[in-house]
Amino acid sequence: MDTLYQRKFTLQWSAVSEIRQVLKHVLTALSVRNSDIDSAGLVSTEYLTNLIRHNMSDVIESLTLKIYRSDDKKITLEFIDNLEPYDLFANNDSNWDIGSGELVEGGMGVALIRHYYPKASYRNYEQYNYFSFTLQNIDKRPTLIYIDDDKSQLALLEAYLTPYFQVITCLDIESGWQAILTSGATILLLDHKLKQGTCEPLLKKLNQSNLKMQLSVVMLTGDDSEEVIRTINHLGVDDYLIKPVKKMRLLQSIERVIHRFSALKYYTSDNQTPAVIDIENNRKARVFGSITTNNGGDFCMLPEHELQPIVLGDMMGHGLQALKESFAVKGFISGYLSSNPSLTSLLPSLNKALYDQKICKSSIVTLLIAFINNNRFYWLNAGHPSPVIITKKGEIIDLKGTDPLLGLSKDHHYKLFDYPMDDIEHILLYTDGWLENRETQQDDITSLRVNLPGGELAHNEYAEQLWRSTQVSLTKEIDDASLIVIS
Repeated sequence: MDTLYQRKFTLQWSAVSEIRQVLKHVLTALSVRNSDIDSAGLVSTEYLTNLIRHNMSDVIESLTLKIYRSDDKKITLEFIDNLEPYDLFANNDSNWDIGSGELVEGGMGVALIRHYYPKASYRNYEQYNYFSFTLQNIDKRPTLIYIDDDKSQLALLEAYLTPYFQVITCLDIESGWQAILTSGATILLLDHKLKQGTCEPLLKKLNQSNLKMQLSVVMLTGDDSEEVIRTINHLGVDDYLIKPVKKMRLLQSIERVIHRFSALKYYTSDNQTPAVIDIENNRKARVFGSITTNNGGDFCMLPEHELQPIVLGDMMGHGLQALKESFAVKGFISGYLSSNPSLTSLLPSLNKALYDQKICKSSIVTLLIAFINNNRFYWLNAGHPSPVIITKKGEIIDLKGTDPLLGLSKDHHYKLFDYPMDDIEHILLYTDGWLENRETQQDDITSLRVNLPGGELAHNEYAEQLWRSTQVSLTKEIDDASLIVIS
């Protein structure tokens, strides 16, 4: 069995909608067809609704959602809890027919589940309850949206593309925009000129959103004039084709723009961040989590020599989209420091670039810059979780120094904070996902205190044990999590 996703949820009504969003996100990434994603959402909602109703209490309970691939390569969804057993099938057995149109208490939910997943099961094993069902419609073809108001052209190109893609056809930009929002598509093919105008408003809207980061865009046009081609290029398309277009030329164009995204994915998997870095005062920084794989919204820039700072950031968003935007921020920082080594002026300059939308349009980023000099710890903080220090006596101190998020106002100012190193044993730098997703109402420091390693440990053992002790709460797939321990 290959576990693809696992996360604990608090058993309350808000978890139902949250789980549906997670299913949409994860199952789309696993190439599950939209029809099966919708069915999985309906069945999960029915089961969870009954579970919550029959386990209402003042005690906050939790359940685990697990998605795994079995030995026969099928994908199974499983809900696990240790509550009083409630077998929906046994308690609501009926002969109700989903097509009857009649309303029947209880049995309707069972019939709904059986309609979509006849082999869904509920079992109790070693004080745990397991509700599971297996998905059937896995389609490895990427999803492509094609917008064209010429029905014959729409049908022709759909026939060309269907063997290679899941094709969503749209007759206008309104339905095309809805498909972009909901389908999880990675390719957008569209005709430049429509009966009601052009597709330019759609592309401008797309460019103002974060959705552009996940879409390769290919434009079809019947006008190859210099003015039109210049306009198309300014709209940020990845490639354009002059109509009429042949099947092979179309497929080659789409394959080429897909490969640009694939190259970026390869880069993220093939470049690992070093796990241990030497910094000033004979200290070492040990690195854990998303930043070690350069994958997702968390990112860092580690020093190439002892006097350089550590830069730790968290880009709003996830996966390839957040990754591409983090490259833009790191590129800005790298370029700035190569020509202007002043750290105190870096954040104001980056803030202005983000506010003016010169980079990362409509995105939010938190950033922490930290370094040690002359036996003092210094940091600049733009909306990031504050550094935490562990003293030589084991006391936890939240340093608190923080300034506003980047890019929200051109008038923001950023202060250089500092703290003496004399009594510091460990410094913890982390991103939001490290502690905020724990199934507890405790604040970060209280939660951290519970998980601090005890006893006399070497610095590397201390850092590794601290990371491991928090792993149970790091299963929220949509939040990256990273930790740097300086000892």
